Amino acid sequence: MHLTTKMVVINKLIENTLYNIACLSHNMNLNVLYIVSITIDEKHECEILEIKEPSKIVYIEIGIKLFLEKILDNSDHDFWKYNKNTLYILRDGSYSYLQDLFAVIDGKEVNIVRGSSQKSHMVSPIDFRLSSYMMILCNMDYKKFCQQNAFNCINKFRFLPGLK
Repeated sequence: MHLTTKMVVINKLIENTLYNIACLSHNMNLNVLYIVSITIDEKHECEILEIKEPSKIVYIEIGIKLFLEKILDNSDHDFWKYNKNTLYILRDGSYSYLQDLFAVIDGKEVNIVRGSSQKSHMVSPIDFRLSSYMMILCNMDYKKFCQQNAFNCINKFRFLPGLK
């Protein structure tokens, strides 16, 4: 089974209120958004904040151990049902840590694939969804959104062989 994922690395903390996120989501006709903030600290418990209107926003801050037990390894929780409307935030993690974290979902082995389409001239729904979520978190401020994307700061030699 493959889990197509899009990832963004953020330069620094983005601050916004849940109510504002709910209003912006409503303006974009997103009825529900789950934000799962995963902390590497195994002792961290779980906090849930919810806004029901104008759009439903559920913010879950959860430790890595509980995330595995309650979400990824719990057959009573239908991961795939909620995944489409969920933004996962891994705090202080890396891409390889993310791959290890999502290696098994509900007892099934999963491979994280990069999700690039053969239709590279078109925006895939998953790319568009991630960009929309990030714009909402950045309060619809395009400049802030662009500044937060660490892609502009990373070494691109791996991806663009002609550069040195």
